[in-house]
Amino acid sequence: MTKVYKCTLFWFILLQTFLFSQVENVPTTNPVYHFLKRMQVKGLIQGNSFFKIPFTRQEIQNMLREILQHQDKLNEFERRNLNNFLFEFGIIQKENAILIPSETDTSQVLSYRMFSNYDKYIYHYSGDKNSVSVKPLGSLRSVLKLSPETETDRAFYGNLGFRIYGTIDSCLGYFLQATNGKFLSGNRTLGIQEDKTLSNSVKFTLLNSDFDLVESHIRYQNKWFFTGISRETRYLGSGVNQNLMVSDNAPPMDEFFAGVNFKNFRYNFSHFSLIAKPKTEVPAGFSTEIPPKYLVLHYATFKFKDWNLTYFETIIYSNRSVELAYLNPFTFLKSVEHSLHDRDKAAMGLSFEWCILPKFQLLGTWMMEDLIFSEIGKNFWGNKTAWNIGLIYASPLTIDFGLEYTRVEPYMFTHFNNLNNRTNDGKLIGTYLNPNSDEISLSLKSFFIPRYPLIFKISYQRHGANITDSSGKVIRNVGGDFNVNHSPTDNERVKFLDGIRKDLLTLTLLGGIEVVRNFNIQFHIEYRKPKNSEGYFLTKFVFRFEDF
Repeated sequence: MTKVYKCTLFWFILLQTFLFSQVENVPTTNPVYHFLKRMQVKGLIQGNSFFKIPFTRQEIQNMLREILQHQDKLNEFERRNLNNFLFEFGIIQKENAILIPSETDTSQVLSYRMFSNYDKYIYHYSGDKNSVSVKPLGSLRSVLKLSPETETDRAFYGNLGFRIYGTIDSCLGYFLQATNGKFLSGNRTLGIQEDKTLSNSVKFTLLNSDFDLVESHIRYQNKWFFTGISRETRYLGSGVNQNLMVSDNAPPMDEFFAGVNFKNFRYNFSHFSLIAKPKTEVPAGFSTEIPPKYLVLHYATFKFKDWNLTYFETIIYSNRSVELAYLNPFTFLKSVEHSLHDRDKAAMGLSFEWCILPKFQLLGTWMMEDLIFSEIGKNFWGNKTAWNIGLIYASPLTIDFGLEYTRVEPYMFTHFNNLNNRTNDGKLIGTYLNPNSDEISLSLKSFFIPRYPLIFKISYQRHGANITDSSGKVIRNVGGDFNVNHSPTDNERVKFLDGIRKDLLTLTLLGGIEVVRNFNIQFHIEYRKPKNSEGYFLTKFVFRFEDF
């Protein structure tokens, strides 16, 4: 063990008494999640499930401390990343650069420290039971599309904002992130198509104005019990590149949640508010009528040394007030749905993570919306399922290799009441694959660059789309659109990938470089080759302060 890491371990032991529970969530944009996943696959983090992200700051601190105890099993690059995160999450004492002094931080950011490796804050305080951090947010973003069939297309925009987070009395976590941006030049449609920063802003997409986004939560935790309310990006589901349950594909959902968390068991109840399809032709404004729509989620996770298993069930209901029966956090939702006259959309499934061999993890999710056992294997349209299975290998080369296959059966995510389809504000809540689709992907994730992994991914998607006329009217429904349910005139038997084939080969390279602490450059370079069309390149570059 080197002198540097002996010193690190010394500070770690010394500072245990000064750490307190910080129960606010850490945003999904933080690169610590990539590092922690690799450590889990290597077997250095045990008894933790990655079915649900984000984690609380306390959970991340605990995992980093667990990794530190096994630092002799880390290579040079992993130790460097670990050391950076130990400082970032306050496990090793650090000095910060701040604009407004506090009792715990006085070093001024308006000096050479602006371009140093000090963490930079507007205000930062960390006491025995309370903490508060205020950070500025800012970015300049560009999108460039290079196609041999059309002229070069581009979009350029930027945003500014702030983030406030911390914990009160070691039990009440809070988080608020708000940004407002302006489109500077180029093609607005290209920006909306390729960047969720723009597409998730109603102010920009529908009101033709600037764009603003907000995420926030308040979270109370007392030992094994937690509860709160939030609007934040989250991932639910196990996979290499896919989250079948919930992802950032749609705008963040408003959620009330409660649950319990023990060493080997976690149970969570959530009630989400969704945005349904407007009843009026006007999509936004005072005359817009949007019916209420809700998602209810229960999941139970069993956590053990080398494997985790999660059972989940959901209900989507709409066009009425909050249903009291669904507010019961400890019930079987499908049976309740039947008792309420079978009006709503139910789903259930299993998700797992299993370290089958040292440095190998098998993981995946299976989700069912409808299933008639007597029709299994007979291509019945009503047997609606989606699933993914993947394998991750954490190689000694400091590269994670990931292989994954995902399949979404025809008519999955649809419902006889179109309001109840599995969407929020018109976008799929989980996977980005449409019904009647599949995808195979291979990914390489390198940890040689400090903080941000370099990721290369190859994916091939196949989709069978509905056949439509020039006006968009469906001529033949093959179950390829989550907005179009099965009708009595459609075939009872379906053929996977039937309809108009829309295949897509994608090669993606993405990563980031931290110039100095908090200032970073992100890049995303992608080549897309649709079936029977010319391929084209898409590049995205972001220069930003902080991860958001």
